[in-house]
Amino acid sequence: MTEKREKIGDYLLKNGTLSQEQLILALEHQKENEKFLGEILVEKGYVAEEEVAAVLAEQFNLPFILLSACPIDDTLKKLFPVNKMKQWKIFPIKLEGDILTVAVTNPLDIKMMQELKYLSGYKLDLAVTTSKEIFDCIHKNFGSNANLEEAIADVSFRSQSQAFNLKGDMKTLEEAVQDAPIVKLVNSVVDEAIKQNASDIHFEPQKAALRIRYRVDGVLYESFNVPKELQLPVISRIKIISGMDISETRRPQDGRMSFEINHRSYDIRTSTLPDSFGEKIVMRILDKENIFLEIRNLGLSDKESQFVKNLIQIPYGIILITGPTGSGKTTTLYSMLNQLNDETRNIVTVENPTEYQLEGINQTEVNEKAGYTFATGMRHILRQDPDVIMIGEIRDLETAEIAVQAALTGHLVLSTLHTNNAAGSVVRLLDMNVEPFLIGSSVVGVVAQRLVRKLCPHCSKEEDISVEVEKSILKYVPDFKSRKFAKPVGCKKCRNIGYQGRTGIFEMMNVTPEIKEMIIKRATEAEIEKKAIEQGMSTLQMSAIEKASQGATSLEEAMRVTFVRMV
Repeated sequence: MTEKREKIGDYLLKNGTLSQEQLILALEHQKENEKFLGEILVEKGYVAEEEVAAVLAEQFNLPFILLSACPIDDTLKKLFPVNKMKQWKIFPIKLEGDILTVAVTNPLDIKMMQELKYLSGYKLDLAVTTSKEIFDCIHKNFGSNANLEEAIADVSFRSQSQAFNLKGDMKTLEEAVQDAPIVKLVNSVVDEAIKQNASDIHFEPQKAALRIRYRVDGVLYESFNVPKELQLPVISRIKIISGMDISETRRPQDGRMSFEINHRSYDIRTSTLPDSFGEKIVMRILDKENIFLEIRNLGLSDKESQFVKNLIQIPYGIILITGPTGSGKTTTLYSMLNQLNDETRNIVTVENPTEYQLEGINQTEVNEKAGYTFATGMRHILRQDPDVIMIGEIRDLETAEIAVQAALTGHLVLSTLHTNNAAGSVVRLLDMNVEPFLIGSSVVGVVAQRLVRKLCPHCSKEEDISVEVEKSILKYVPDFKSRKFAKPVGCKKCRNIGYQGRTGIFEMMNVTPEIKEMIIKRATEAEIEKKAIEQGMSTLQMSAIEKASQGATSLEEAMRVTFVRMV
């Protein structure tokens, strides 16, 4: 074994790749550890890995290959666990009869070869390559799931199953889910979600497995299935670190945790729900350092940006942000607060929960179990000499009436409602039994919004639209002229989705004297919207189509988010 290692050094010395001094230093270093000489030479930077691989291939009369240029049999991908392929630095590439060809970085590793034969059951043919080629090939073939595969492979199914079958033994269960393999698995799932810029992780118990899905740019994608026998330890691990009761499985619970990756801190809100096959968990990921606090970063046009800036300079009144869950309302509210935040204003918020801490702003969190509701918080805030008040959501008559009272007594109030469009917010307040004259007197503006996925800048492709589609667009945008749009294609940089990131589309309604009069007369949603459009409001459909015509998103995405129907 030693003789063969020395021949590598002698060969590199003879062809001038390695100096005598470097070889002596490497051999001295080899005496202190059990590494092969080739590894040491590469680690010290004396030679390139490709040069060592080529020498090994020549010495053992083996082919030297580049996996990136080599056809690989897809049926062999799962022949060995991913963690073992990384550990051994190998990848199976071809099977002919009972002979398996495996790319390796070190044909001198006899122990590794014996394990390969045992696990595969085949005779082996070897080809030599580099570590970089191996790891690039693993990433290409297993993608983002490679780390998860590795984490699962590290769990001892037999011992874990024995521990988790003792469902009544909570102490045993708590101790078991602290084991390194389970910790590594849960951390890998969260780590991968953060790498993919996911907003939510769904752990969904199925009959035969625990399904994991990530919500990326507003769309759920199935990522991985965890073996059923690991469902209980995984769910229990998440509940423990989120501060939940692992013995309670029949009632929903809420919890929170912090997660740090690459020196960046994330807050994660966790929610459980009893399910037919176990407990379902959803984790909402909040990146405190990645919130867009500048109004210009919300995706507003120049006209829309000016509208918002003018709106928040009004000294008193109610500004409403409307849209469904996940439409970016909170981000827009925080951006408005950030714009207003200076030493001359006392800004106070009441939220459920507080998603992001804003320096210089006083933030309080609802605690309904303790009787601290939005309405209770608002009453106390009004005694705190506020200039600007932000209410997380107006959800009942009591909160709405206090918000109106605050607006009419000289405060600027920002809040959200769950409605489909700007005009619908007026109808929603009327449904809460808020008096029409109070709505007309207090509400100064409404912003309805959605989020659309942005086309990947690296692979989107321009396309023409048909005459039929153009006619359909004209129903929503009468002055539409452009017939050029872009469509998603998919590449490595966007994980073959075709989209990367999201931007906002907006519908901004100024509550003018004419609209106030209509509100007092209890006009319908359609009548209020028609008047707002006459006065210059762009609808969500108009905003989405405009974004698509600029190449920011696709026409298909605009249709999906705003329910535009194209013939």
